[in-house]
Amino acid sequence: MRAAKIAGLLVLFSALNALSAQQVEQIVYVSTCDGNENIYLINEDGTGIKQLTSNPANDWSPKFSPDGTKIAFISDRDGNTEIYVMDADGSNKINVSQSPANDWDPRWTTDGKIVFLSDRNRYWELFIVNPDGSDLKSLVSNWVPEEHMCWSPDGEKIAEESDRTGNWEIYVGDSKRTKMVNITNHPADDIDPCWNYDGTKIAFVSDRDGDQEIFVIKPDGTGLVQVTHNHCDDYSPQWRPSENKKK
Repeated sequence: MRAAKIAGLLVLFSALNALSAQQVEQIVYVSTCDGNENIYLINEDGTGIKQLTSNPANDWSPKFSPDGTKIAFISDRDGNTEIYVMDADGSNKINVSQSPANDWDPRWTTDGKIVFLSDRNRYWELFIVNPDGSDLKSLVSNWVPEEHMCWSPDGEKIAEESDRTGNWEIYVGDSKRTKMVNITNHPADDIDPCWNYDGTKIAFVSDRDGDQEIFVIKPDGTGLVQVTHNHCDDYSPQWRPSENKKK
């Protein structure tokens, strides 16, 4: 009887630890700590840093797939900018764009495909491809990239960077942009906002400590936390989809 109770407690503690681990969200980002641009993964509390790329070339603009198992990114390891995909642990890197032209700005569709910009036909086009590089095709010609803004998961709000007050700040407002509120309010430059998957936090980049670092803040401007702490530039934060999002 006593052994059964102990076994039950061990199972309970194991379940609680697993739940606690799931509640810590992760952010993928770019850092220049090695002298060039590489991709890293970090917990939102600043622990658990893992380097995912270590190529002598530059790797940047990481984007998680909707299920959190893969990352699309840009690399110039082939001599030009290409779209690559790797597993979330940094393994199995493949070139999915395969062009001597310039390929930029990978984004995932909700069904797990990748859209990106390319000038392979001498003007910007929007292409789509499977994460294994198959079924590549053009979607839109003469595409004009938009300024950086990030929609909340429910589509009701946007976060954007703006220098309307003389320096770059993060603003949050409704989807019609009728009332945008400055949530960072700092003399340094704050840029590159990104919502997490339940809309409760925004990751962004700030140079308020002398170099670019990753910060997290609530949409109302409270709860500011510095995630990275080093003497190199960290930027392009993207949240990993949570366990609830993946189910």
